[in-house]
Amino acid sequence: RGMMEMPAYTFEQELAKLDDIHFHFLATPKRILGNASVESIECLRMKLGKREKGGKRKTQPIGGSEFQIKADMVIKAVGQSVNISHLFKIAELKTQEGKVWINPNTMQTSNPKYFAGGDCINGGKEVVNAAADGKRAAHGIDKLLRHKSP
Repeated sequence: RGMMEMPAYTFEQELAKLDDIHFHFLATPKRILGNASVESIECLRMKLGKREKGGKRKTQPIGGSEFQIKADMVIKAVGQSVNISHLFKIAELKTQEGKVWINPNTMQTSNPKYFAGGDCINGGKEVVNAAADGKRAAHGIDKLLRHKSP
């Protein structure tokens, strides 16, 4: 079968294939399984239903089609747009072009209590970029706390 539409950029799909990632189309997660930590995720196969008004087809579950995928980590969602509306509740938080403004050296926002990284500062890149932002923020937080220590 050809590539089905999924909420990821084409280059992200190609990068995933290079990393030996396997796609499970028309499947939906049911539950995460494991004792002390994640061991697998149980999914249910789906089928496409009839077309609706806009031409889109809703998915429908296929009864008894559950299957498990071994896993030690689950990333709950992938999205293509950044929703920063909840951030406007933070006093003195400066945004610029729909992104949170930060000091690029420390990852500190205009409100000195907050540090930011990932999609809310760059508009949406790869997970590895968000991880690097997290490390830079950790160093920024450490520097801030050491400076405030007696």
